[in-house]
Amino acid sequence: MDDYWSRHFSLTNGLDSGHSDDLPMLLRRVADTIEAEQIQPMEILDLTVHSDITAEGPCWSVTVYWSPDSDDD
Repeated sequence: MDDYWSRHFSLTNGLDSGHSDDLPMLLRRVADTIEAEQIQPMEILDLTVHSDITAEGPCWSVTVYWSPDSDDD
């Protein structure tokens, strides 16, 4: 079996930010990070969106998993 690996990053607006429930803001930050890291669309394996319910309301988080092109190793 060939080795297989991926990278990932997770983002949240954070409870202390006052924007923990702002999903559109978080998704824009995710898009900005994808562009800044020069992750190509075909390299993305999965994107998960999760919400924790807190006393202050929902706190959203997003994790992006990707596998860079093997030619870039």
